Amino acid sequence: MTSKKLYAAVSRIMNVPLSEINDMSGPQSIETWDSFNVYVLLNEIEAEFDVRFTLDESMDIKNVGDFKRHLKNHGVILNDS
Repeated sequence: MTSKKLYAAVSRIMNVPLSEINDMSGPQSIETWDSFNVYVLLNEIEAEFDVRFTLDESMDIKNVGDFKRHLKNHGVILNDS
């Protein structure tokens, strides 16, 4: 599975071009990154990757890289191709 799938979800939910998404993308770089959209994104990623994040994991997510780290902790293999 590629990081592109994760980036596409972020792009779609946050309504920003895919080309602007990277691991550091978060509230500092995405204007629409607010508590509501993060909740929607969290649900989308859980459904897309068939995982359930704990409350602690959810509260720890501050950028796309954090989503990747927690997905990997749940056994999801992401690569950059």
